[in-house]
Amino acid sequence: MKGRDRSLAKAQSLVESGLSVDVVGSRGSGRTAFMQALAERLEENSWTVRRVRGVASLKQNPFAAIALSGIAELTPTRRIDAVIEDVGRQLTEQVTNARCAYFLDDWDDLDEVSWGVIEYVRRTTGVPIVISRLQGLRARHTPSGLPSSTLSPTYVIDMLPLRFEDLDAVMSEYLGASLESGTSRRLYTKTGGNVGLALSLIDATVREGRLVQIDGNLWTATGELWSPALRAVMEMHLESLDPASRDALETIAMVGLVDVETVRTLVDWPTLELLEERAMIAFAQGTRSNYVSVVPPLFTSYFRHDPLSARRIRLTEKILSTLGSASSNLELDHIWNDANSGGEKQDALFAGMLRESLKTRQLVAAYEWEKNPNVHTANAYVDILTQAGVAASGPSIERVFSETDGRSGDIASRAEYYAKRADWLAYGLGQVDEAVTFLESHARELSSHGRMLDARRISILADFRSVPAGFEIVLEVTDDLPVPVQTALLEAQLRVLIIAGRLVDGNRVYEELRRLDPQGERASARSVQGISLLAQGAFEAGSRDLNNGLDEARGNLDIHAFRAFAGGMAYAHLHSGDMRAHGELLDVALSTGELAPVPPGSRTSILVSACILAAARGQVALCNKYAALLRSENTADLALPGQSAAWAEAQVEILEGESGNAADTIWDASAELRERGAVFAAQLGMLASLEMKMDEARLTETLALLEQHPDTVVLGAQGRYLSAAARGDANEMLAAADVLAKHHRIGMAASAYGRAADLFAEDQKLDLRDEALLSERKLRTQYPGRTFNTTRFGGLGTALSKREKEVASLAVNGLSNHEIATRLVVSVRTVDSHMYRIMRKLGVPSRDALGAKLGSGDLLN
Repeated sequence: MKGRDRSLAKAQSLVESGLSVDVVGSRGSGRTAFMQALAERLEENSWTVRRVRGVASLKQNPFAAIALSGIAELTPTRRIDAVIEDVGRQLTEQVTNARCAYFLDDWDDLDEVSWGVIEYVRRTTGVPIVISRLQGLRARHTPSGLPSSTLSPTYVIDMLPLRFEDLDAVMSEYLGASLESGTSRRLYTKTGGNVGLALSLIDATVREGRLVQIDGNLWTATGELWSPALRAVMEMHLESLDPASRDALETIAMVGLVDVETVRTLVDWPTLELLEERAMIAFAQGTRSNYVSVVPPLFTSYFRHDPLSARRIRLTEKILSTLGSASSNLELDHIWNDANSGGEKQDALFAGMLRESLKTRQLVAAYEWEKNPNVHTANAYVDILTQAGVAASGPSIERVFSETDGRSGDIASRAEYYAKRADWLAYGLGQVDEAVTFLESHARELSSHGRMLDARRISILADFRSVPAGFEIVLEVTDDLPVPVQTALLEAQLRVLIIAGRLVDGNRVYEELRRLDPQGERASARSVQGISLLAQGAFEAGSRDLNNGLDEARGNLDIHAFRAFAGGMAYAHLHSGDMRAHGELLDVALSTGELAPVPPGSRTSILVSACILAAARGQVALCNKYAALLRSENTADLALPGQSAAWAEAQVEILEGESGNAADTIWDASAELRERGAVFAAQLGMLASLEMKMDEARLTETLALLEQHPDTVVLGAQGRYLSAAARGDANEMLAAADVLAKHHRIGMAASAYGRAADLFAEDQKLDLRDEALLSERKLRTQYPGRTFNTTRFGGLGTALSKREKEVASLAVNGLSNHEIATRLVVSVRTVDSHMYRIMRKLGVPSRDALGAKLGSGDLLN
């Protein structure tokens, strides 16, 4: 029995010595499986094991457990005392030698009469008894707690949570194949090592397709690790709590990991003691205080998905009224709707939950900092404030930094505090030089932890100035450094390597980062690495990691992680051209409140992505709105793909019919990025510029840059496609389309197949034209009902001829092909042909999808 061998050996030794054993654990801890394994071991050693199991529904019926177990025969009689005497005699006679034991599973549910007779037999014969009982229900003489004048000695075996390695082995054996390491860690973290919860979670997520076997190999999570099917399991764990205790548990889950002093203002000591006895909360010793959190974390997921909104509103109001004096400007968002609503309502509900969670955590963090303004509480408070946007939180952040003593904590907390302060200066206020000077001045006073500030300094310089020469030496990792310092250095290495287009080297660093700190939560690093994998041609792995991170962030209501992964997933949707998924993601991301400057670049990425989508849909006003928002804040261009405001300006110019100017805007920004050493972003921007307007000299420069830095495999394929298009080489274009489709650049691949077909048709190579069209149809049929952007940055109208624009405009305004033919005085067959070419060029599978893409058709006029 994995993870329980020592406990089994101990229990076996105790029983064989004639001693009784209590097996104590929470629901799902494996008590029954442990009892079964222990019984089998004893039976192998020629022991006789008599098994009895308690049943809660029959607890009020005398001898129910013994009768159902079959270890004694009940004779029909009217006198209960005669039955007791007869059963006691039968059980005593069964103890024929010293190798006999009684096993009572679910002892808490045993009827009193059955227990009384078995206890009598133990006292008269000395037979050992093994019982399993729930943790948290205080040790007592009888199942119902009746007092007794004597107590037989017994020894306790605790069913502690399994270690990570043991739970991983149990889950892999249960599934029949190994789990992907990240998924295994997520399952362990969610369930806290409780084997029963872990297997229930696996069953539910496998049924719902959230846990899948990739290519017949590793089991991998593809979404949030939660299922409504687990509600019954979780409610079973909570059923013994009175309403006040349940409210207290949910309150602790809502405020997250906080110190005991804060929790004490919300929950009284007797309730905390009860929850600890039931193993539903855990206390952890911090450097300056004790902290309390809900265990296992799956309870937190349960509460967050609970559709009973009234209770959560009531609890939130209690938190606000109790802690609200620290932040009187916080108010409750009354946004709770039916949790079983459709997709749009679900997204609105999630966005509201995210905002409310941020406000609740901000309230708690403010209370703790006001009470004890040191670097530790300041770190927690600033971390939340920076997620609320510059306008909303700027004054509060400045106050925290001005009123907190930077030397008021341990050295690790001080290093984190200085790094956050520099991030605020650079990314929040745009004071890059001041941030760099600040980091340099404080690094020396922190000993080895000063290397954390070196890591932040290099990252800031790479983002705003240029990739520093010799950064590898500054960011070198040695084994003698504390783990948090090593991880900070590795994260900086990863970011700079990907900025510089050294994606393969970045893979090595990321694997070392995961090996060093497998349980770490690194949303920014994971998001950047996911984008890197997409560019390397590993679309499935990259999009899966980004999607998993996004789902985890949704489940945890972590707005910082959600925005980091949203930026990464926006890149993934632009990569594939999936307009619907892109739009759904941005709807949620833009409704979570004012986008914050931290994590670095995610704000610009989301707004740029929104501009690109609006332009692709022909939404002129919306595109101008997002571009103006970026323009008004004078946002600095960062160094990763999509983190330059030039992308937004170019979309506006495209909608104004100035594709040439748009190409120049993107090219100039990309050339500057290349000079700064931001190769990855420069390559992507240069290719986009060429899509807007082909230029032979620029094409030569771009292909040379791609050849010098070949790790961006997918961008290299895009370069070959554009080169073939510039030369009119249909064969090379068809080959490039195959590579693009392999790397999941669906919209671009469909466009390449279509352009190759047109070129083959012009050359009267009809067989090759049919081959290209067949490849395009096969590609589209792999993704039924999905709309991919095939026009890219050319604008919807520029891909169509004048007559096709007329037909498309009439079609999206509701006219049938027959009505269009009448209006334009052409044959219906001609209109059919136009409609086929329109849908192929615009990458839409149906007339309805055409309407969704073009709106009213104003862009075509």
